[in-house]
Amino acid sequence: MGKQDAILAELDAAAPALRRYARALCVGAPPAFADDAALDALQRVAERIRNSEERPVDAAAVRRLAYAETTRTATRKLRANPAARIGLSSVPVLRGLAELPAEERAVLLLVTLEGLGYDEAAATLGVARETAIARLMRARAALGALESRPAAHLRVVK
Repeated sequence: MGKQDAILAELDAAAPALRRYARALCVGAPPAFADDAALDALQRVAERIRNSEERPVDAAAVRRLAYAETTRTATRKLRANPAARIGLSSVPVLRGLAELPAEERAVLLLVTLEGLGYDEAAATLGVARETAIARLMRARAALGALESRPAAHLRVVK
């Protein structure tokens, strides 16, 4: 197995996590909508790797590429089809998550759901670390305001 094959195998192994992330990112949309976004993103990244447009050096780099493309694809699909979010939950935290700006929702999910550190989340989204932290703080504050008590369960420090 060559290096490119190993990288593509890493990408394949990331598929379940990318589907979970896409479903959370597309909160309120049907699961198939989010799954399509994740699969489209996986196919794009795999194609770029096969064509040598992208040359990730390790599993972390593959993961960053995949999350970045999933974020772009899901956000683009949601903007193109706002009616996809018809199933918004009555659960306050899910509704609050759906109401967050896409940039804040993405960094919140990358850090809290996917377990990325601040630096890795910032690199994935193509922003400075400080920008990612500011977005994360705004997202946590917005979700924390939904409850009468502080949202301590949303605090993950890396």
